[in-house]
Amino acid sequence: MEQNFQNPQIFDLDIPDFSDVKLTSVSSKYLKIILLNLSLFSVVLIGAVSLAFYFFYFNLSLIQVLAIGIVIFLMIIFLFLNAVIGFKFRKYAVRQKDLVYQYGWLKRSLIIVPFNRIQHIKVEQGWFSKILNLKSISVFTAGINGGDITVNGLPEDIAEGINNLIRKSISKEKTEDGKEA
Repeated sequence: MEQNFQNPQIFDLDIPDFSDVKLTSVSSKYLKIILLNLSLFSVVLIGAVSLAFYFFYFNLSLIQVLAIGIVIFLMIIFLFLNAVIGFKFRKYAVRQKDLVYQYGWLKRSLIIVPFNRIQHIKVEQGWFSKILNLKSISVFTAGINGGDITVNGLPEDIAEGINNLIRKSISKEKTEDGKEA
């Protein structure tokens, strides 16, 4: 007896359209943290190169030393421009059932994490963030890659609000599923 094998394609036409999501920019104060970190990195980089020249006295011509200096200078300029331009594309949205985060200007990424996929949430605040009243919120999923989001540069009240909203949504879904009483 021959069986008729069927494997129809499943395609949900009711997939939400993410192009109409209104994204909110992270706090402009967060740019100060990014620029401070880049400044510290630049000082360390220049110091390390200077120490290398001082202690290991390379037999380099003046042209070679200038070339190395110009390359380092251009790299630092690129990092600062990348940070300032890329900052404009750091945006997020909290919807009824998911968290959306967009970042990147050379390669734009949009990550959407449904609340029911979130395993745990972490709210953090570094020392400079504390001075600026900012926090970061990270959500972690069970997926191997691409499912975790960290949104940096949120005002404290918004970060705590998102944290509470997600926790309530997750506990509500667990209660409705009968996993918790």
